[in-house]
Amino acid sequence: MTDPHQNGRNNSNNPKRFWRRSTWFVGVALISFFLVGAHFPKTPTQTAHKSQITKLELPPLEIKPAQTPEVEPQPELEKEVFRLIKGDVARNQSLSHLMGDHGIPLETVLELVKQSRPTYNLNRLRPGQPYSIKLTSDDQLVSFSYQADEDRELFIERKGDEFVSRLVAPDYEIKLEVLEGVIQDNLITTVLDAGGSYQVATDLEEIFAWQINFFKDPRVGDSFKVLVEKKFLDQEFSGFGKIRAATFQNRGETLAAIYFQPEDGHGGYYSPDGRPLKKQFLKSPLKYTRITSGFSQNRFHPIYKKHMAHRAVDYAAPRGTPIHAVSDGEVINVSRNSRSGNHLKLRHRNGYESSYSHLSRYAANLSRGKKIQQGQVIGYVGATGAATGPHLCFHLRKNGRSINPLTFQSPGGPDLEEKNRKAFRLIAQQEMQALNHPESLNTQIG
Repeated sequence: MTDPHQNGRNNSNNPKRFWRRSTWFVGVALISFFLVGAHFPKTPTQTAHKSQITKLELPPLEIKPAQTPEVEPQPELEKEVFRLIKGDVARNQSLSHLMGDHGIPLETVLELVKQSRPTYNLNRLRPGQPYSIKLTSDDQLVSFSYQADEDRELFIERKGDEFVSRLVAPDYEIKLEVLEGVIQDNLITTVLDAGGSYQVATDLEEIFAWQINFFKDPRVGDSFKVLVEKKFLDQEFSGFGKIRAATFQNRGETLAAIYFQPEDGHGGYYSPDGRPLKKQFLKSPLKYTRITSGFSQNRFHPIYKKHMAHRAVDYAAPRGTPIHAVSDGEVINVSRNSRSGNHLKLRHRNGYESSYSHLSRYAANLSRGKKIQQGQVIGYVGATGAATGPHLCFHLRKNGRSINPLTFQSPGGPDLEEKNRKAFRLIAQQEMQALNHPESLNTQIG
């Protein structure tokens, strides 16, 4: 048998076989080295250092706005310029006269009256009431406002070719102010010089119309004090309101008036002791005039040229001056004759009658049987009939007997009710003190 170990020795002794085996082992070793070495990281050859941050100063970044296309500038529109006119209605001033004074044509006025008639009748303007007119630069009417009454303002403005009207109740801020003066010429001028208005003067006359005949009683040196409301709208003065209290010194006698409105009744003026100033009859049917002929049993008539009884009073006044009813009543006669001209007679309570002669015309819608209120306009001064010039012949009777209107003492009205006296007294004390007239409270209310 052959020995395997012997064969191995024989093989090892063979040089060719020896080199083949050596080469194989060397190749395997190299391949293994490279394969194993690839799985281990290389060892760093340098020590690692911490990173350092260097702050760099950079210039600020300039951001330019996006370029927009240039637009050609448009010409500026001219603002429309308006002219505002303010004033108070003058005595006997109509709307056409008022507007005509400011260059507004009659055609515009007529259109204004026509289109506003459903809201308010502009044919009747009250003297002393404030108004304002707004015009364009070429004097075209834009708007018109008028204080229609104590609580409402008529406002009319142009809308296209038409006028639109409405009555508004402005929310006024009310402030009280004392006006005072001493009469040197006449009451109206003195009130205006004191900072008041035409309306304040007429209101003052109406308050004391039952105690003072303002056509013959006031004298130079008489004085007055008035506590009156001033109305402001948006902090701008808008006109005078109600007279809250007043004193009037006439021929050495001092009269006082306080406005008071009971919770369950109409307001009115009272003396400091609570008696109403309003009486059944006014002192006179006219304002701002003079007496040319008084009550007489034997007056020489300038037309008939003989002495005749003149149981009336003649008041001279410009033609067209309004005539007021002296008391509440009813129309019992509207006629015309050669002596009295246009003639009007009223019946009043307690057997009184009043008549008015030489009228130029009657008030609108006046006819027999019509009810009339005290102070209502019933006609206008003229010179019809036997008259040498425009005047009013005023006749007053009781139970058919003539009475001298200049000496007649009118019956008074009802006193304050007991339940209202305490509230009135508090108001009277405050307002008399505001006029520095506390002595008017010497007569206390019971």
